[in-house]
Amino acid sequence: MGKHIDRAALWALAATGYYLYFLNAWGSIPLACLLAFICCELTRRLTGRLRLPRRAGRAQARSALLRVAAMTDDDAREVLEPLVRRRWPDEAFCLVPILKHPEATLSSGDVMNAWKANRDADRLVIAATCPTEPRAALYAGQLEAPRVTVLDSRALARLLRAPGTLPPEDAPHRPLRDRLRDAIAAACAQRFSLKNAAVAAALLALYWVRGNPLGLFAAAALLWQLVAALLRGRIGKKLFD
Repeated sequence: MGKHIDRAALWALAATGYYLYFLNAWGSIPLACLLAFICCELTRRLTGRLRLPRRAGRAQARSALLRVAAMTDDDAREVLEPLVRRRWPDEAFCLVPILKHPEATLSSGDVMNAWKANRDADRLVIAATCPTEPRAALYAGQLEAPRVTVLDSRALARLLRAPGTLPPEDAPHRPLRDRLRDAIAAACAQRFSLKNAAVAAALLALYWVRGNPLGLFAAAALLWQLVAALLRGRIGKKLFD
């Protein structure tokens, strides 16, 4: 959706620029509109023929990291090491993958274990499929013999999003229904506290007094989280549904 909005905004900006140029040149609104349309169409055809390599999206990079996290260490090293060496071809290092779910974090203990297991290396690159804790990043910068650099999921995602890295078939278009379901699941996964219940009650009271629909929508979202929290706490009749 973001790419579509950006593309529409760029075309609107281009059309406005063409229109103002021709309007200033000839002073005719119909002629300026016609010439702006022709120029936009020519620009679209020319840019379509260039076929510049496209950057992968964040969802595509996250999906690729999930696939890497599910691999064995050797298979993940075969995928990640060429990716890193492509960005830094002149650097000599030993790469160690640490495979975790992207929602997990890389701790100082993980950094220490990788450092201890590779004391014979000169330079060590830890490629983690999850974000790095701030203390772990600080600790990695203090290590010597070998020196350590951490490439966490954010850095690997930037490398994966480079043009030409991921083939087009690795970026399937997800239906809107699946994206909405994931968004609702992410909202339901958040913890609901008594403070949120008090805020929801205050928003409902504000809507009742002043009739502001924004307060009603915000209260409805908080109450939906409350219902989801109650459903998560329910014990089902079957262990596996």
